[in-house]
Amino acid sequence: MPALRITSKSPWHVVFIIDDSGSMSGRPSSDVNEAMETMIEEMRLLSQGKKPYFKVSVIAFGSNCTVRATAQSEVDIDLDGVTAFAGQSGSTNAAAALSEALDILTAHGGAPTDFEPFVFFLSDGAPDNGALALATADKIKGLQIPAGTPRIVSIGFGQPNDQFMTALASNPELYKKLQKSSDIKTFLPAIGTMAGTGTGADGVAKAIMEL
Repeated sequence: MPALRITSKSPWHVVFIIDDSGSMSGRPSSDVNEAMETMIEEMRLLSQGKKPYFKVSVIAFGSNCTVRATAQSEVDIDLDGVTAFAGQSGSTNAAAALSEALDILTAHGGAPTDFEPFVFFLSDGAPDNGALALATADKIKGLQIPAGTPRIVSIGFGQPNDQFMTALASNPELYKKLQKSSDIKTFLPAIGTMAGTGTGADGVAKAIMEL
């Protein structure tokens, strides 16, 4: 039975797929770095320095993609590594990043008692190959792993492709369009505490819709 609350015995695997293409240079990357740092700190506060509550995977993508963390606990994750976004990676190969996420989720499937996994996809533009990216996202949304079927939340600001981002999300209401990049500094840290409500993955999804 899926967990209703995250604990050390029912950890939450959250996968972050973050645009690091040229359009993210400057303020957007700086905002993402600050948001990631604050979010990890929120996760650490929730587990109170005891046994880990989270498994965090981080994938950066531009022309290519780079895995910066693979199912690492909030305690052990390399904070410098996941706050090094600079927007210097060329174009927007979202399909490759989603493929990496699929591989990570498959390899780290968790247990039936875990909190159900979520994938957070963040971008300020349009993907190079939207059709391939969506086909890969469909594989993630259909993935059957012990921890449960992953849910995809898409987060856009700047000039995202709304049609793509809506189709990417597990349901249209899980596409969150932010007004500006600095809004991510409020949105991401909230993820660190959402699952502590005891309402399960459905409750987290509802909270995201209401943010």
